[in-house]
This record gives sequence, structure tokens and C-alpha cells, in this order.
Amino acid sequence: MMSHSIAITTCQTYPNLPKNLQPLVRLLQANGLQVKVDCWQNQPQADVILPLCAWDYAQQPECFRQWLQQAVEFGQKFANPVRLMDWNMHKSYLLDLQQMGVDVISSQLLLADLAQIQTACQPYHQNGQAVVIKPAIGQSGNAVIKWQAEQPIPDFRSYLGQQIVLQPYIAEVAEYGETSLIFFAGEFSHAVRRQPPKGEWRANSAYGVAILPTAPPQNIIQQARDVLMRLPEMPSYARVDGTIIGDRFLLNELELIEPALYLHTDPQAVTRLVQVLMQKITEI
Repeated sequence: MMSHSIAITTCQTYPNLPKNLQPLVRLLQANGLQVKVDCWQNQPQADVILPLCAWDYAQQPECFRQWLQQAVEFGQKFANPVRLMDWNMHKSYLLDLQQMGVDVISSQLLLADLAQIQTACQPYHQNGQAVVIKPAIGQSGNAVIKWQAEQPIPDFRSYLGQQIVLQPYIAEVAEYGETSLIFFAGEFSHAVRRQPPKGEWRANSAYGVAILPTAPPQNIIQQARDVLMRLPEMPSYARVDGTIIGDRFLLNELELIEPALYLHTDPQAVTRLVQVLMQKITEI
């Protein structure tokens, strides 16, 4: 019987697989799978593709999109549906979720036009509230700006021709950090709290956050799972990032493409993910 293959894609910017994914490779191999590790730009061929380390797609979004489409045309499967990943690339998905009734940080999508941005910021600045401005296609907190009313106008030239997302600054993110809940095939697996260092408001790994395993209460897990239940298809893996404010889970991001899954923080996490991926293989 021919053995099936799975490709874990990295990227040209970071071609090496991180050490915390080595246990995943070993368990997939122990289950009889051929495991390939290659940059997505090299268009690796495999029965199932897991783009967990495609960490530079935001710099080449159109190339990434083309690769997703071509791989599907060649009969390859992704662990998560391509249409979900395509939707998840652009932060307009937050506005879609907002319209579906998900409790999202209030988000506006704008062209990177100074007059438009100033007009949209006015109600916040008049109330003394800071805003956060981020590229509509972006990763890891890159080019994210926090703008307070009394500060000079930021330099938006790096955004020219792009769309941006404008959100009110949520002080609780800096105070309580961000809770990332990881789900495999819609089932809760494990969670971590990403706590920014003192004086930092971004909960991204590039800014020195502490990664702390955590056990969220059942009502928070349910609110995070409800986000996934609204999707047209259930992803094999998902990271639901939000800030817990009392009993409320305020969604910051839904990650369906290349999130860190913090597999090393839970002894059963790798096994759970491999079970889901093996199920995907049996569907071929």
C-alpha cells in the first residue's frame, strides 16, 4: 500500500522548522506518513499540506493566494479548507464576524488615506481614547500603530495603497494579556495566556510576551468555540485569540493559517492534532 505524505510548509524568510514542531513530525512518521518540510514558495507536493510556518505570506499575499489555488487544482488537500484560509488572510474577516454577532473588538476597514483615518479616529480621540491601526493583511504585530489624541499624526506612508483596520485601544489587552484557545476539529485542546511585558501593549511574540499555560473557564471556552461554529466549515486547527474581561471573551483574532499552536505547553496536544490530521488523510 502506498504511504501517504504530509507537507509542513515553512517559508523563504524562515526556512527551518522550529524545534517545538519536531515532536509533531516524529508522531506523524510513527503513524506511517512521509513528512516533507519545505518552503511554500517551492510548492511542495503532498497529499495534505499544513502551512503552519508560512510566516511571510503577508509580504507576498497574491503569490500565497495563487499557491493555495494551484495546489488545489493539482488535487492537493490542505488541513484547513482553502476558502477559509483565503478569507482569513484579510482582516475584513473581523468585520464579517462582527456582522454575524461575534463579540469582536469594534473594527473599521479603511483605505490608508490620511483624511479618512483622521475622520474615523475623531470620535475616539474626542473621548480621550487611543486607537490601534494595523494593515489589513499583516502578521505578528508588524506595522501596527497605537495613536493617542495628543500625539502627532503617525507616518502612514508604509500603508499607502493598502487597506487598514482601525480599532479602539483596549487597555485590558496590555493589563491581562491575550488568551489563545487552540481547537482541533472544533474540540478544545489547550490554551495559553500571552502576557505582554510591563509597558508593552502588543501581545505578539515579537514583543517579548510571556507564554503561560492556562485553563480558561468553561463559559470562555464555549464563547471561543461559538466563533468556530459560525464558520461555513469546521477547520482542522484554529487558534481563537481574545481578551477575557469578566465573563466576556472579546475576540481579537481568529487564526486559521499559520498560528503558533503552542503544542509544547500541553502533553496531549500533539496526539490530538495528529489524530485530526490522520482523519484528513483517510478522507483522500
